[in-house]
Amino acid sequence: MQNVFVMPLFEKLTDENTEIPFEKAPKTLLSLEELQNSIIEDVTRLLNTRISAFWRNFEQKNQMNTPFSYGVDISAALSTENTTEMRELEARIEKALKTFEPRLIDPKVYVKAIGNNPGSLFINIDASIIMENRRISMSFPVILSS
Repeated sequence: MQNVFVMPLFEKLTDENTEIPFEKAPKTLLSLEELQNSIIEDVTRLLNTRISAFWRNFEQKNQMNTPFSYGVDISAALSTENTTEMRELEARIEKALKTFEPRLIDPKVYVKAIGNNPGSLFINIDASIIMENRRISMSFPVILSS
C-alpha cells in the first residue's frame, strides 16, 4: 500500500522497534491503513481522558480551549436510556474531535450502550479525511469504558 500521509510528530518521536536504535531511513509517511490506526489510537486516548470540573467551567466561561481541556466531559450520572443525555454526549464528543483531532473532517458521532453495562459505550465516528485532494469517508468504532 502506498504511503501518502505525513506521520504526526508524536508518532515520529516514538520508536516502534527498540531493537534498532538508529534506523537508516526513519519512517515519515503513513499508508491509509496506518493513518486509520493512528487516528483510532488518538481518538481512543482523547475519549478516555476526562476533563476536570475546573477546566470544563473555565472553557465554558471563557469560550476557549486550552491543553487542560483535552478530553471529554462525560458525567458519571449519564443514563444510556435517556436520549437527551445521549445526544448531549454525542455533541460533546463531536466538539472534542473538532478541537483536538483536526485530521477528521466534519465528524458525526453515534453513541450506544453495550448490553446492560452502564460503564461501557460503543461510539461510532463517521468522518472524512483528505487524501491527495480527495475526500474519503471513514468510520471509526471506539469502545469507551468508565
